[in-house]
Amino acid sequence: MKGRQFVDMHDGSILQISLDPDTALYRARLGSESRPSGPILFHDPDSNRWHPLIDFEKSPLPLSASRLANFRTPLDFSGADPDSDGLHRFEGKRYVIIENHAHQVMRDVDASSPQRNVWRVVNPKDPVAADSENIYRASRSGETLAITRNSDGIWTTSLDGLKGGMRRTAQTQDSKAYLLQKYEPIRNAFEALVTSNKRYGELWDSARDLPEGSQAEKEAMIRLEVHIIKHTRMQAEYVKSLIDNKDWLILLKAGGLYKSELHTQQLNRVDYLNKLIAAMDHRAYPTRHPITVESLKSNFAHLNKKLKIMNDRQDVMDQIRKADRSATSDLDDMNRGVPTVDQIHSNQYNICLRLISDDPENPSPLGMRSAMALHLLKKDLPEVYGDSEALALHLTLENIRSDRAWFESLDTSADPVKAQYVSHALSLMHVFETKIDNRLNAIHEQVDSNSQLPLYDQDIDFDFLPEQSAAGAEATAPRKLFRTRHHGTYRVLVGEQDTAADGSITLKVPDLFKPHQPPQRYENIEGEWQQVRPAVALTPRPQLVSDATESLQRVNEYVTQARIMEARKANPTNIVEFLGAETDRFRDLAQRLEATDRVTEDAEVSGLISRLRTAATSMETEGQSILIRMYKNKDVLDVLRLNFLLDHSQLTVVKTVERKQMGKGRDKSFLDVYSINDRSDNSQLWEAHFHYDRQDRAALDYTLKGAHMKTLGQSKLGSAFQQREAQAGRPHQRIWRELISPRVAQKLFDHLT
Repeated sequence: MKGRQFVDMHDGSILQISLDPDTALYRARLGSESRPSGPILFHDPDSNRWHPLIDFEKSPLPLSASRLANFRTPLDFSGADPDSDGLHRFEGKRYVIIENHAHQVMRDVDASSPQRNVWRVVNPKDPVAADSENIYRASRSGETLAITRNSDGIWTTSLDGLKGGMRRTAQTQDSKAYLLQKYEPIRNAFEALVTSNKRYGELWDSARDLPEGSQAEKEAMIRLEVHIIKHTRMQAEYVKSLIDNKDWLILLKAGGLYKSELHTQQLNRVDYLNKLIAAMDHRAYPTRHPITVESLKSNFAHLNKKLKIMNDRQDVMDQIRKADRSATSDLDDMNRGVPTVDQIHSNQYNICLRLISDDPENPSPLGMRSAMALHLLKKDLPEVYGDSEALALHLTLENIRSDRAWFESLDTSADPVKAQYVSHALSLMHVFETKIDNRLNAIHEQVDSNSQLPLYDQDIDFDFLPEQSAAGAEATAPRKLFRTRHHGTYRVLVGEQDTAADGSITLKVPDLFKPHQPPQRYENIEGEWQQVRPAVALTPRPQLVSDATESLQRVNEYVTQARIMEARKANPTNIVEFLGAETDRFRDLAQRLEATDRVTEDAEVSGLISRLRTAATSMETEGQSILIRMYKNKDVLDVLRLNFLLDHSQLTVVKTVERKQMGKGRDKSFLDVYSINDRSDNSQLWEAHFHYDRQDRAALDYTLKGAHMKTLGQSKLGSAFQQREAQAGRPHQRIWRELISPRVAQKLFDHLT
C-alpha cells in the first residue's frame, strides 16, 4: 500500500513492517518512523503468519507434516519404544517419529548444550546423512532442519542450528542477541562482496584503455583475472552460507526475501564466471597469434581450463533453473556472446587436427568432413528445424563416423604425442555423436505419423537468417543449409548466399583453417549444388606431361590400395574418398593439359588426356563398386544404405509372409515379411517387417513406426527376446533408425518380384 508493507500476525492483527538495513531482517515499524525500531519478526511458512522472535524463543512452533515431507523415510517403528533421547535406532542410524512418519536425524554437536540436544533432520540420500557416528557435519551437502524436544516431549523447530559450525558459549543464551551475532558473519561476507565488486570495476577501468598487446595491458589483465578468481570464490562461499543456514534465514528473511537474495547471488555468480572466461581469453589470445605446435598445445590447455569453468557455471545454472524455471531467458541473455561448450569442443578438435598433421599451418584434408560437421553443430544447426533437421543430423553423423574410422586406423605407435591428440580427437567425436544420437532420439519420440520419418532421398535446401551480431555491427547475411554430392556420397554444408544481378545464387563456404582465403563456391547445376572449381593454373607442358605419365603408372596401385582397405573393412566412404581424390586429380591434369597450346597437333598429349580421363572413370567406377559391395554387408542395418542400393537397382524383394496374425487382444497385429536380396546372385541380405492393425490394410498403411529392417539373425527374435535380454542385464541397442519411411517402403514394393 503506497510502498508500505503490511503482514498478518499470529494473533489476527495486521502490522506494518520494514527491512532493517543494519541486520537485513524484518522489524515492526511505526508509520512515523524512517527506520524500524520494533521487535524482530519471523514468518511461519505453514500458517503464513508472522511472529515476534521473542515469542518464538518462549514457545517454539511445533513441526508440521508438510514441512517435513521432503525428509520422510518408509521405515515403520510401530510398537517400538524410543530411547531416552526420544529416538529410534535402525542399522546404525537414528530416527525421530513426527506425525507418524520416521525421519533420519544427526546430532548437531555445536548447537547442543548440557540442557538440551539439537538434532538435524536429514534426507538419507544426501551426503550429510552418511556420517557413521550420526554427527552433523556442516561441510557435507544436503538440506537439513534443526529440531529440539521441549520439556513436554514435543519436537519443535530450533533457531540454534547454525550450519557454519560456530561454537556456542554461555553468553549466547539470549536468543535475540545470539541471532544477530550469528547473522553478523553473513552480513560481513556480503559487504566484502560489495567491496570486491567495486574493486573489479576499478581494475577494469584501469585496464580497458591501455594499448592492446602492451606489457602494461598484459599486467593489468593478469591483476584483473586474479581478482575475478578471488571474487568467484567469495561468491561461492557466500552462497553456501545462505544455503547452509536456510532453516533459520528463511524464517527471518521472509516474504520471498531469502529466495530473491539467493537467486540474485546465483545470477551474480554466472555473471562473474562469464567475466572470468572473457578475461582468460583476452590474455590467452593476443592480436597476433602465430600457429606453432607450442601455441596450439597452450591453446588446448587453455580450453580445458575454460571447460572447467563452464562446468562450474553449468552447476550454478542448473540450481537457478531448479529454483525458478522462468530464469532461462535471463540466463540466455547473460550468456549471449560467451562461447558454448560445443564451441570449445569444436575448437579443441580443430587443434587436434593441426597437431596430428605434419604441417600445423596447413593440416591434411583428412578429418575435415567431421570438422565441418562439428562447426555446423555448434553454430548453424540450432537454427534448422522441420524435415531438414533429421536428415542433416544423419548426414552429419555419417561424416563424423567416417573420419572416426580413419583416426582409428592411424598408426601412431612411433609418436606418443600424436597418439595423445588422436585419442583426444576420438573422445571429442564421441561427445558429438552422443549429442546427435540424443537429438535424433528426441525427434523420433515426437513422431506421430510415419510420414514424419526421415526421407533419405530428399533435398536439403533450408534458408535461414542466423543470429544477428550486437547492435551497430554489420548485419549477418542470410545462409542456406544444403546437401552436396562428393565422390558419390553426400555431405551437408552451410553457405552464405551471394545473389547476382541476374538472380543466380552462389553459396560461399569458408575454409575453417584458412578463413582469410577465398571461400569454396557452390552453384545449383541440374538440380544439385555442385562445387565450382577455381580457374586452372598455368603449368609448363613438360611438367604436366611428366605428372600425367607418372600418375598413369600408379593407377593399379591406387585400385589395389582401395581393395586392401575393403578387405580390412575400412569405412566405405573413406575408400570412395580415397579413389575420388585421385579421380579429381587425374581430371584436373587432363583439363590443364587441354589448356596448353596446340593440343590437337600433339598426339602424345592428346593420348595422355584420353588415358587420364579413362583412368579417372575407371577409378570412379571401382569406387562405386566397392561402395555397393560394402553396403551389402548382411550384419549392418542402415536405411541410408538400403535407400542407396534401391536407387541403384542392386536389390530384389520377395514377400515371404503375408498378414500373419501376431499376439492376441490389444496386442494383436498382422505381419508382412519381405526378403531383401542381392540382385547379382539372389542371396538374402536382410528382411523387412511390416506390422498392421487390421488384415485388410493397404501395404503402405502400416502401424506407427511399424516397419523396420532386421538382420537374418534378428528376423526370428521379437519383443519377447528383447525382454529376456533386458532381464539378463544385457544392453539393448536401439535400432529405431532402421525404421522404414513410406517413401523407402514404396521403393521396396516397386522392387517386388
